[in-house]
Amino acid sequence: MDLRIVAVGILLLTLVGCNQNSQMKTNSQPDPRHLAESEAFSLYKKVDSTFQVARAVSNGNEKFDLYLYELDTSVPEGVKQSFVSVHQFTREELDNKKAALQTDYNREPFKGDTVLFVQIDSSGFNNEFELLEKRQEIEEKLGRALEGKGLGEWIAGDLGPGGGNMLFTVKDIDKSMGLCLEVLRQNLLDEKVRIGRRVRIDKDDWFYEVIHPAKYSGDFNTM
Repeated sequence: MDLRIVAVGILLLTLVGCNQNSQMKTNSQPDPRHLAESEAFSLYKKVDSTFQVARAVSNGNEKFDLYLYELDTSVPEGVKQSFVSVHQFTREELDNKKAALQTDYNREPFKGDTVLFVQIDSSGFNNEFELLEKRQEIEEKLGRALEGKGLGEWIAGDLGPGGGNMLFTVKDIDKSMGLCLEVLRQNLLDEKVRIGRRVRIDKDDWFYEVIHPAKYSGDFNTM
């Protein structure tokens, strides 16, 4: 048998196998481990109508990033968020830093359901109908993905001055964020959305802190 024919046959089989594997990965359900961060803690300090936040997340390299930002909650139906800084720590360093922060950052949020507010930026759409169609498409995909993994469900959606709004109740913030970001990335929207987490001041009073993008500064209009 001609060895060149055998070699070509092996190469074709390899290419077909790679193509099938690629298609399987594309068509399969998103894996929440792809983009999942692990939140170590979030601490809050209240000064008048401003909340100062210290949020630590694992960066996957046995190190932790500590994000500091401020939220002006005096803005009606939204917040004005200001990114302050980010610093990297080892586990031991982070534990020491947390102990020091807890002296001032001692405002405990009111307990309640964990709610994610996903907002598609309206820029890039020709009109509200395009934005509405995209929001309906994405909220269906996100809701189906969360329900399929037993992580949460869709609860509401609308259009507002901030963009296309979608709300989901979730059970695990890390896995849910990872899954949502994977779905958004597959739809080329991960860099065109803001994701806020509901922080309860009281049973029926809350605001949202933007946790994606991590260094977000700007208004988060939840209308």
